[in-house]
Amino acid sequence: MVNGFSKYLGLILLSVISIQYSVAQNQVKVTALQHDIKDLSQRSSKVFDQNGERCAVIKFETPIPSFFSFNLGAQQIEKRENKDDEVWIWVSPDVKKMTIRCSDCTPLKDYRVNLKSGNVYRAKITTGLPQEVATTQKVNFYCDHIPYYISIDGAEPIEHKAHTYYTELPIGAHQVMMSAKLYKPYNATFRVFRSKPYMDTVRLEENYGEIALTATQSAYTVYLDDELQRHNRLIKAEPGEHKLVVSKDRYESYETRVEVKLKEQTPVHAVLKPAFMLFTIEAAEDETEIWVDDTYRGRRKANVELVWGTHQIEGRRKGYDTWEYAVKDINANSEKNIRIPKLNKQYGSIRLSIFPPGAETYVDGKLVNSSNGIYTDPRVVTGLHFVQIRLTDYKSVRDTFTVESGQVYARNYELQPIALGEATIQTDQDVAIYRRVPDEDVPIFLGHTQYKGKLPAGENVIELKSAAGVTCQYHVFINEKQMHTFSMPFKRKLMVRTNVVGGKLMVSTPYTKQPYRIKANKKMNSNPLKYVIDIDKKGYQPFHDTIDLTIPGQKYTVYRAELRKTNDTIPHEKRYQSPAFLQRYYDNAGTWFIGIIDFGYIFDFNGGKDFGFKHILTAGVLPFRYRMLGVNAADFELCVSDSAKMESFSYRPKISLVLPCKPGFAFTFYTGLSINLYDRHFAKEKPATVRTDLLGGVSMKLNSAGRFPVDIFAEYKYPLKGRDLSLISHKEQLFRVGILFTPGIDH
Repeated sequence: MVNGFSKYLGLILLSVISIQYSVAQNQVKVTALQHDIKDLSQRSSKVFDQNGERCAVIKFETPIPSFFSFNLGAQQIEKRENKDDEVWIWVSPDVKKMTIRCSDCTPLKDYRVNLKSGNVYRAKITTGLPQEVATTQKVNFYCDHIPYYISIDGAEPIEHKAHTYYTELPIGAHQVMMSAKLYKPYNATFRVFRSKPYMDTVRLEENYGEIALTATQSAYTVYLDDELQRHNRLIKAEPGEHKLVVSKDRYESYETRVEVKLKEQTPVHAVLKPAFMLFTIEAAEDETEIWVDDTYRGRRKANVELVWGTHQIEGRRKGYDTWEYAVKDINANSEKNIRIPKLNKQYGSIRLSIFPPGAETYVDGKLVNSSNGIYTDPRVVTGLHFVQIRLTDYKSVRDTFTVESGQVYARNYELQPIALGEATIQTDQDVAIYRRVPDEDVPIFLGHTQYKGKLPAGENVIELKSAAGVTCQYHVFINEKQMHTFSMPFKRKLMVRTNVVGGKLMVSTPYTKQPYRIKANKKMNSNPLKYVIDIDKKGYQPFHDTIDLTIPGQKYTVYRAELRKTNDTIPHEKRYQSPAFLQRYYDNAGTWFIGIIDFGYIFDFNGGKDFGFKHILTAGVLPFRYRMLGVNAADFELCVSDSAKMESFSYRPKISLVLPCKPGFAFTFYTGLSINLYDRHFAKEKPATVRTDLLGGVSMKLNSAGRFPVDIFAEYKYPLKGRDLSLISHKEQLFRVGILFTPGIDH
């Protein structure tokens, strides 16, 4: 315990000793006062002490005057001034001793003095602080104009873009020079002291006049003594004579000498004369490009402004010689219209060597004669060309090449033989057999009904085409040097329909590993013979059936499946149709189609003054039809009608009765309402009105092959309310006949 306290006490004593030693390093020391008998500046001093006696002045020399304070006991300092490297104090001559203090220093106490009234005394104070031995001091200049150039002690002037310039200089006297464009230079000598940073403010004196410039054109450029000016209307310049140039594109430059006077404005008016001319350059061919001074100006025809001087005009076209024309020394009498004639084509030649001879050679898609293995063409248009070479049992060659003007393009092609296998292909009567070749648009014909011969080893695409132009494909694999026999029945088209939109159909065949997935109302080519049809829809009973398409001579087959709700006890209805005519209008429920054209005539049934035929056009949409108990219980139609006197938008709900007659024919009897919603024709003159008519009618529907149904109709309308937009009195009945074309889609 004692040892610990002793150790702690030792640390405290050591710290105190260290502090005392540190302070001792910086102690105020003053030399004895010296009476300066030569300094008579205080003989007439008006600084007096409290007793009315003139004070003595003590001048302490120190580089840090602001650091010191003086304690005179009962007396006081009457006046104090901090000079550059001195501190002056005015004290009573009765003062006998004083204490001098300084921050971070040991004070000097009981400093004895013997003073006489009105005399000057000198002494030197030292402390050992770093400030006393500093060799440099901070310096800054403030200039009221920027940018400016500054040079200190004859150094190279540097440009400064801020008002204040900071630096650090050695203690002593220095020379500064500051200058700026359009201002008089500033020169001065200054002295740097240790006691405080040096600061100075410099105000440069203006040394310029102004040129008040006006010109006959706008957006011009001004040069004063070959130097670009930022301002082009009021230009500052030093007094004296200057060269002024005003320039603008496509105008002659204006140049003059201007005498500028100090702080005065000199007016100058620049007259800019045009130095350009409008040229019309026209080429004889639309594809010719017009270039002026190596700049593209357009095709076929261009209007170009050219300034005075010499210019190069060219007509360019890829694969043709360039036409050149030089326009020299343009002036007011120069020719203003230039015509570029037809350009001459550039040609080269080609020489192709082909082995083995006898291959079919196509150059740019055209079959050429190369039976002896050589093809030459001495006159070929320059540019990019392509060649294709084919020979049975050899790999085809496709290549591109570029023909240069006046050059001969020569190339040797050697076709590589391919591995072959023997194949026999048997198909239906009068069906053509082709082989599809990769990268070839036209298939290779192999024969009708049967083919015996060689096929390339690997996968081959065999295409069958019927007399009606319907095609189907098989993929077969041929092994090298082996015999193959294939039976390829011609595929037939299958159309599968359901009464439910969005049902997932999976149609599979014995030759297909993965079943096709198709949506309702999509046609699909699949393998012939038997199909397995599965239909799945959420909320409906799953559907499964098989179908056989081996009926001879049948082009395509329509298969319709009626899906039933999950809780429906009625079994699925399946219909397998093979006729070539589709019965669109008396199919099962769910028919929709888009009406495109409806044209016909209307006339006054009662023989009014507007009796006669009037042409109308209607484009409409019939979005939904629902059948129940053999009657279309709801038949909704939206249509837009137009004629020379009528524009209308109508909504026509009606109930229809469909009586099918034979494939492709049906009679429909209907009744309902016709509601006209607005009329744009009359809306300009008066507010649009709504008209409601009671309608009834009959139509004969012709629907050949399910493509473009034709509807020949006769319709009677009785106005219930509103205005008759055909300008016939609303009290009179209307009778309409016409033909309706409604190409569309079933589902």
